[in-house]
Amino acid sequence: MAWTRKPQKQVGKYYFNGTFYLTAGVKQALSEEEIKAIYNDVQAFVKGKDGIDYLQVFTNEKGDKLFFIDQLDKTMIESGEYPSDFNHCTLMFAHEY
Repeated sequence: MAWTRKPQKQVGKYYFNGTFYLTAGVKQALSEEEIKAIYNDVQAFVKGKDGIDYLQVFTNEKGDKLFFIDQLDKTMIESGEYPSDFNHCTLMFAHEY
């Protein structure tokens, strides 16, 4: 994979299991295979840690940076206070944030 996940700075209980969104910039610049590899990497990381930080950062050898951001953590989802459509995660370039 051309993209490498950086070590997370915080711990968390985010599971990246809601609706998966991509920004237009990511759709245009990354292949479907790259997007799937990033998503699958985060899912495996979540499974291994039983929850991770809401922000996962990926970089490539050219210095580009991606943010993969989850909206709701486990407590928020289980509280029932948030509509189900709030449970989503977004893959974007850092400059799109």
